[in-house]
Amino acid sequence: MMKLLLTSAGVNNASIHEALLGLLGKPIAEATALCIPTGMYGSPWARPAGAWEFIAGKSGQPMTELGWKSVGILELTALPGIDRDRWTSWVEQADVLLAGGGDGLFMAHWMCESGLAALLPSLNDKVWLSYSGGSMAMTPGIGDEFIGWKPPSGADEALGVVGFSIFPHVDHPDLPENTMAAAETWAAALPNPAYAIDDATAIRVVDGAVDVITEGHWRLFAPVAPVDGLPVLELAAPGPLRDSGLAAILDGTKTAMTGLPALHESLPAAGDRFCVVDSNGDPAAVIEMTRVATEPLGSVTAAYVHAEGRGYPGIAAWRAAHEEFFRSDIVTETLGHTPDLTDETPVLTQRFVLIGRV
Repeated sequence: MMKLLLTSAGVNNASIHEALLGLLGKPIAEATALCIPTGMYGSPWARPAGAWEFIAGKSGQPMTELGWKSVGILELTALPGIDRDRWTSWVEQADVLLAGGGDGLFMAHWMCESGLAALLPSLNDKVWLSYSGGSMAMTPGIGDEFIGWKPPSGADEALGVVGFSIFPHVDHPDLPENTMAAAETWAAALPNPAYAIDDATAIRVVDGAVDVITEGHWRLFAPVAPVDGLPVLELAAPGPLRDSGLAAILDGTKTAMTGLPALHESLPAAGDRFCVVDSNGDPAAVIEMTRVATEPLGSVTAAYVHAEGRGYPGIAAWRAAHEEFFRSDIVTETLGHTPDLTDETPVLTQRFVLIGRV
């Protein structure tokens, strides 16, 4: 699946810009882009200048104006009348697809009608960069509050590329109805987790792993999830470390954790679900693994450290904290020895998403 950077208002700060560079793996000046203005035509507030402003880099949501090597236009409503091999070659040659805002359901509808949605799973090396409605199109559903253009089904169902919904433009001065309280009410009616994000925030998704990039404010709302039959997962030892880790899972800032393979009777795998318990042993959250790997301790990246959600200032601080824990009495007692830790020591890196609270 493509690498996703789902924004509320484009690449408008240094943190989102840095995240984009990390996904591209090369300078923007060396990357080719196709922009998709389709969603703008379906919006109840559509106007003739809207698509042009997005394409020309005049929309106020920085996307096409970032300095790409080249920028082309991919208009989804035109694709059914074009030879499929022709337009798919354009997509396959691009490094990034830039999806504008507008109506999320109109965008999702034409992604399906054009055939682009079916192509997404094969575009593993591409980046999807979107804002507002272009981001909402990738979710399971947008919620009744955001239905403008009505699809044939009449429902709020979008593409479901990601497992969460998005409420964009929180606390925008021109959208007084977009309050965090309104987002909480919106999320309560959804069957899946949902993020409310302001215009300084983006959600990065790589191989199913989700983390938030922000210079503003946001919240994660999670539905109640059943725990029957799920294996129990305990974070560290009971006490402040477990409590703070659990809180970070529930508020969405923690989407990764690291352990030693030897501490597991059987290693978890992507798709496995666990019930995370609090310091009293009571169920508190349900998570699902999205990526599990055994990697050398010295290979951990800054993006992974960020996803651990503990506020580590860098890789060195993350490593010092983990080495201290791996050498602690509780780990030594469990293993029967104090582990020798070097750059080559294998550690179990685990990325996960919050399915729900308990």
